[in-house]
Amino acid sequence: MAKIDPMLLSEISYSKDVFEVHKDKVWQIKENGTRNIIHIKDYHIVGLRSRSNNPTLYQYPELREIKFNFKEGILDGEVCCFLNTGNDNTLRSTFYGGIDQRRSSPNEMKLKHFPVTLVVFDALKIEDEMLIMKPYKYRYGMLLKHLVPSDKLKVAENFSDGALAWGRVVAENQEGLVGKNLNSMYELGKRSKESIKMKNYKQVDIIIEQIEPNPKGTKIFSSVEIDGVKINVEAQLDFDVQVGDKRKIKYLDIVGERMIQPTRARAVV
Repeated sequence: MAKIDPMLLSEISYSKDVFEVHKDKVWQIKENGTRNIIHIKDYHIVGLRSRSNNPTLYQYPELREIKFNFKEGILDGEVCCFLNTGNDNTLRSTFYGGIDQRRSSPNEMKLKHFPVTLVVFDALKIEDEMLIMKPYKYRYGMLLKHLVPSDKLKVAENFSDGALAWGRVVAENQEGLVGKNLNSMYELGKRSKESIKMKNYKQVDIIIEQIEPNPKGTKIFSSVEIDGVKINVEAQLDFDVQVGDKRKIKYLDIVGERMIQPTRARAVV
């Protein structure tokens, strides 16, 4: 199975005029799963490869049950675990306490309580037709034409109204949005400027309680109360700070008493 380097997204920050600036794009909910290149042969998935080209189909054996209406192809998508993690009965693609429970061959308990769904958002090849040089509008149309949604298979939904989609992301505490230029090609192994992501960061003020200088900069420690729960905060910075400094922390979500933050030092501004 030949190695295929997937196209990567360029990250932008939310601003009031972002949807006007990027009015050439359609928008999709950014799912919080594991990215995979999907290989199909004889109407079934025969291989999943992660971004680092590791085989992952053994983690999601139930996806072998999907039967496609084309004999062979190569797709791009996200393996997700949709769970009701809030109080509004909304199913969200959940990473921590969700898809992260499927890192190895699953037992019956994992299959039952952490079921997965393949969300496909792009097509590289269907039958004998190579698609990477076709515009995204055409590639997405091929997905709608050939994929039949089920409990194990979905096609990512496109929204023309980015502001409306962003409002849903915020209301449902989803991870973010992906924006795609309908005329863009699939750029193998590149970080595309025509395909972007915008994450639903939240912010909270903290007072730095402890620091640990290290070769990469400074690791900081603090705590903050969010929705009545004390959350311990740790962050690695690439600049100097002092105990007692007030900083604004960006984070994606709260899982239990853990704050899920961006990996880069720019999480603190």
